[in-house]
Amino acid sequence: MSRYLELTNYLFSLNRSKQIKTDLSTSFDLAEKLDHPERNFPSVHIAGTNGKGTVAYKMAAVLEENGYRVGLFTSPHLFTYRERIQINRKMISEKEVVDGLEKILPLTKDPKFFEVTTLLAFDYFAENEVDIAIIEAGLGGRLDATNIITPILSIITSIAMDHSSILGETLEEIAEEKSGIIKKGAPVVIGENAEYDPIIKKAHPLYIAKKDGRSIARKGLKLLPFDIQETNGLRLNPPCRYEKHGDIIIDVAHNPSAFIHLFEMVKRDYPRRKIHVLLGMTRDKDIEGSLEVIRKYADRIAFLPAKHPHLTTFENPTSIEEGLSAAKKEGAIAVITGSFYIMKEMQPLLKALRSPEQKEYIHHSDRF
Repeated sequence: MSRYLELTNYLFSLNRSKQIKTDLSTSFDLAEKLDHPERNFPSVHIAGTNGKGTVAYKMAAVLEENGYRVGLFTSPHLFTYRERIQINRKMISEKEVVDGLEKILPLTKDPKFFEVTTLLAFDYFAENEVDIAIIEAGLGGRLDATNIITPILSIITSIAMDHSSILGETLEEIAEEKSGIIKKGAPVVIGENAEYDPIIKKAHPLYIAKKDGRSIARKGLKLLPFDIQETNGLRLNPPCRYEKHGDIIIDVAHNPSAFIHLFEMVKRDYPRRKIHVLLGMTRDKDIEGSLEVIRKYADRIAFLPAKHPHLTTFENPTSIEEGLSAAKKEGAIAVITGSFYIMKEMQPLLKALRSPEQKEYIHHSDRF
């Protein structure tokens, strides 16, 4: 086994449960031992229930196309751990992961997966002297390991019910947690679905983007102290976000709000077509609420086999091949959705469907 797989397997074995945290002391302590790499580059911090990864990807693409060296930190990954940490859309190499983890892991007696990964990204960006880093929060905002940065811009894309046991039982409580990324004096951009008092009261100055992720990214880019011309990067989406291949749509929507957005786009683009849904969801999501939304749009719902321990086991599962065949027979649009975790099983299909540029994200030697 390679040293890369040995170390990443160790990381995956760590306690990754979404526990309630009380402070950021562990992250700050680790950052201090690394001489605070997060202070060596300007950053944009993005939180939100849905859409934050897409906004991060668009902003990073535009900045790169304007000639800047851009770090991008996102989560979770789809196929390889290395996706999480990129510079100019090139993933960190296996050797760089090994070098970074061998440097960081001895510095903490109680390593946590996301805290170590976050500091790996910050240290990598600092060593490679990025001009700016786009940082996506993992969970929430206030107590997320990424929240040790002092960004030049904060963005909150949307507020919806998700991770309620950790972030709060109401939208206002969730907004309070997300608002924790707001820093004094730094401008804040929010999507129209994030207009909640805890955010509005803290954000000075505040800018509201009234449309989709593209408009949020565009507004954010205009507020950066960089010379930026708008490019086609604003039209790009990260993998598995409304990714269309003929009559197949792949999207990692995983809560009621995200499903509404997804299926409204499908109905807009294919108003006269039947919709077949191939669904896989994790146990910690609002499955009943999600199914209530999906049933309003879908002509057929097929449940995918639970091939990952986090996925829910549904009765009478249908393979991806069977579901796609049924959709093809009825001339339906097939929508494969519900979780990041189902995408690993789709690697052979995606490899066949994707362009050479998209195939960069597939790495068979890694594990999910």
